[in-house]
Amino acid sequence: MYIVIRITAVIYWSATLTLIQLTNRSTMTQTNIRLGNVSDYLHALMTVTKAKKFRAGFVKKNGDYRTGRFDLVNRSTWKQTDGTMYKRKGKKRTTNADEYILAHDLDKKAPRNISVATLKWFSVGKKVYKINHLEVNDSITVVMFEKVKFTALKNLIKRGDINE
Repeated sequence: MYIVIRITAVIYWSATLTLIQLTNRSTMTQTNIRLGNVSDYLHALMTVTKAKKFRAGFVKKNGDYRTGRFDLVNRSTWKQTDGTMYKRKGKKRTTNADEYILAHDLDKKAPRNISVATLKWFSVGKKVYKINHLEVNDSITVVMFEKVKFTALKNLIKRGDINE
């Protein structure tokens, strides 16, 4: 299990460590703790393997659960589902790179902004990670990446949770 913590002020350092020690004291398992942006760590996990594609499950803005196949290739032109070519207009990105992953949807053949806050799971190659978020306050977010078995991928795609 990997834990990523986003801290915007140093004053919350001791409160964060106390929170993690209390949650892990009952199970007594060793976890790797990393400080930094969650999106940077997600990008590193998605690009560390030879696989260029990944699957992800997230909750959309309207509350619907969505899964799909994506890749992180930054395309300037692509072929749409109706066969026409689309060319990017050359404008800058309008979303925050720390809050959204800019991925290309391989099923719908269009770019998508996947919110890091609503991302439930992702898989790269044969590795599947389930993501748990804990928002302590505006300046501290604890995100836990739990490795699950590859056989759980079918349940994650259908229902979004292993235990349902």
